[in-house]
Amino acid sequence: MRVYILLLVAWLNGLLMSGETIRIHPDIKCQTLEGWGISLSWWAHDVGGKFSDEDINTFCQWLTDPGELNMNIFRYNISGGDDPSHNHMRPDAQVPGYKIAENVDYDWSRNSAQRKILLKVNEMRPDAIYEAANYSPPYWMTKSGCSAGDSLGLDNLKDDYYDKFARYLSDVVKHYKEQYNITFSTISPVNEPFSNWWKANGSQEGCAFSQQNQEKLIKSLYETLKCKDMLSYTGIAVMDANSMDECLTGVQRYDTSGILPLIKQINTHSYAGEKREELFEFAKQHHIPLWQSESGPLWVKEKGLDNFLFMGQRIVTDMKELKPAVWCDWQYMGRGFNGVWALVGYNLENKTYERTKGFYCRKQFTSLIKPGYHFIANDHDNCLSAISPDGKTLVVVIVNQDSQNKNYQLSVNSKAGSSYKIIRTSEHEDFETIDSQPLSKTSVIPVDIPKKSITSVLINWR
Repeated sequence: MRVYILLLVAWLNGLLMSGETIRIHPDIKCQTLEGWGISLSWWAHDVGGKFSDEDINTFCQWLTDPGELNMNIFRYNISGGDDPSHNHMRPDAQVPGYKIAENVDYDWSRNSAQRKILLKVNEMRPDAIYEAANYSPPYWMTKSGCSAGDSLGLDNLKDDYYDKFARYLSDVVKHYKEQYNITFSTISPVNEPFSNWWKANGSQEGCAFSQQNQEKLIKSLYETLKCKDMLSYTGIAVMDANSMDECLTGVQRYDTSGILPLIKQINTHSYAGEKREELFEFAKQHHIPLWQSESGPLWVKEKGLDNFLFMGQRIVTDMKELKPAVWCDWQYMGRGFNGVWALVGYNLENKTYERTKGFYCRKQFTSLIKPGYHFIANDHDNCLSAISPDGKTLVVVIVNQDSQNKNYQLSVNSKAGSSYKIIRTSEHEDFETIDSQPLSKTSVIPVDIPKKSITSVLINWR
């Protein structure tokens, strides 16, 4: 332990210009990483039925391989399904539900495109963790008759359909366990429930739920899972609020109303809000796991590399202040090659695809900080640090959004057999190894952090 403490202090004392010092505190261990994740909406539905098996293998290999994005958390969309006569949703968001009408049997052949991606991911990543997420009840359970939302953006589930909706969600989860041996460890029954933009004839599924109606649904779903003897392998995750502040307010009210014991996991999105530390403290106090279950550049003005650096900084801030065990992206793939959300862009007409700069920016974190690593404290806002369970590997990721180059030298003392590697993504580099050398007892490591870049330093002790 003393070896790497000395190494870090020596290096980080000179890391930033103007004499600024970053201090790493290896003895202050924060959360343990359970994994990096992605939602399967909407990209999996869009590409799963339109690209070849070979292409799908490539997509899923880039996503899951420990040497690529190394993602092991996957949020599967239990779509409610819209009225077949409607034609207002984006093509990639037209995910079919498992019942086309109320008084018909389940059709388990539906949603085949998303399922194809799910099964391929499951094949490639045996250690994967799955969550079942829902954005709207089936259209025939809604007040508006549309799974995009209520006409005014208000609660859209019919008052007498809470138990039926709970059965629908649990039936899908049970089917996937029995048919495919895929266990959804949690069910997220609501999505951004306090938001008022889920309106009829919108571009994707959505449904608002008041605090009272969230609690009504949680009670119904819990009792349904209990009656079906499913609580042994799945539980309820809530509330996937758009804002961390909304999430905090909602779970505090769950506590006062006695709902909290029915919850297995707290989910929040990190698009908005400032109360990261307060939400973490609440989850910690009540011994409930906390996930950052969805994020991306919503309302972000930056484009190109600046956009992806912005998201890199959000990862740093979320992991240091919110301290979730899991951090999830919203979109892995997207139509076109100049989008701000997609880590892989594609063209459906000519079946081409390519990794965006965002892919490599995300890889600076996800391929190096692995499940089981402990985040450790440091005192700089742009730096994230983590150490392996055996204490032999330390990763430091530095995000530089500035238009200023930073050049340093690292003078360290280390024992024989130690080594370091510097990996960088910038305007002209895509997860490129800049330097990789053994460390002698006295070594000088040049550390170059160019403007608008993400630099990762990997230090290994034998």
